[in-house]
Amino acid sequence: MKGNRGYNQESIQDMNRTLLINLLRKEGVCARAHLSNLSSLKQATVTNIMNDFIHWGLVKEVGFLVGNKGRRSIGISINNDDFGVLGIRLGRKNYTVGLFDLSGNLVEYKRNEVEPGQRPRGIFHHIKREARDLISAAKERKIIAIGMAIPGPYSERRGRIELMTGVSGWNEISIKEELAEDFRLPVFVEQDANAGALAQYWHKEEDYKNSVLVYVADGQGVGAGIISNGELLKGSIGVAGEIGHTTIDLGGPKCACGNYGCLENYCSSIAFTRKVNEALKPEREYNFQEVVQMVRDGDQTALRIFLESCDCLSVGIVNIVNSFNPAFIVIGDEMAHIEPNIMLQRIRENVKERVLPEIYGNMDISMSIVRNDSMVHGAAIVAIMDVFGNPAKYFE
Repeated sequence: MKGNRGYNQESIQDMNRTLLINLLRKEGVCARAHLSNLSSLKQATVTNIMNDFIHWGLVKEVGFLVGNKGRRSIGISINNDDFGVLGIRLGRKNYTVGLFDLSGNLVEYKRNEVEPGQRPRGIFHHIKREARDLISAAKERKIIAIGMAIPGPYSERRGRIELMTGVSGWNEISIKEELAEDFRLPVFVEQDANAGALAQYWHKEEDYKNSVLVYVADGQGVGAGIISNGELLKGSIGVAGEIGHTTIDLGGPKCACGNYGCLENYCSSIAFTRKVNEALKPEREYNFQEVVQMVRDGDQTALRIFLESCDCLSVGIVNIVNSFNPAFIVIGDEMAHIEPNIMLQRIRENVKERVLPEIYGNMDISMSIVRNDSMVHGAAIVAIMDVFGNPAKYFE
């Protein structure tokens, strides 16, 4: 019994630490007494935990706060200056490596295009080199973990990408194991749409509590990150949410996954760029950024194909609505950054026409609040979540 009691007490302390560090992250700067009120923990408990955090360097005192009746108290906040995590996002056409503080704020990042014909092993080598360069440049920070967002399907059991459409060879690389061995840091790998969902949830948790949030990543592939009551829905081997490989056209082309008429072949940024080039037949093929600019400049062909892509994505979203009955759908990634207002209006109109009024009236469709790269933010947040869930492991 004595051993069980000790284990339980340790677990309670871990839970209290996690609760307080997450509350402090949301508040920014606050007093110990305020944390006690928010958490319903005794002030002595809060004080003891904060003393540990300050001793570790995880939290710092930041001057005085004026409270009720003019009373002054010492303000505390997360130490966002001395520690950091790396976030890595792997795409089919590019990759991003970012340095983040412990509140999930971006400090610095580098984005590079994948050269035509470049093999996965070479790409991975460059990603690791960029990561080392960021760590070396941030001499004032101790990097304590790495998070990486990758295209799915990703098998957590095998620790490998099962398929990356249009690119072969990634299924031969144990990404997590190699990063952990090379950098001697805890490494967390997450499917990119799941990472995007976590980034959205991290910044607006109070809006999404006790509900279902689906983050739709419409980029070089198409995927969905599903959060129900604060927990990611992953499936038996971690590949839930692969809506890019759901069929929207029974007679459509065969996909690399073996299915036919897959959603991502109709509305991904790669499909969008291909269709514009097929329609215009330029002497030199336009890249994605060039066709994006054509849409923004009002080119009628590019705009028509963009709207058609929005219509196809709408079909995938209707399938999500009828499968999961989410309260919130958030759309992000490359295609969502082209003309966000146009895309949102088009999708809302299409979904409203295709689902029951009662369902549509009890859900919200919006664009991501993270405008540059939700996935690299989410990758960092996956790592920070483990730091906050097990602070003693990193600092004690």
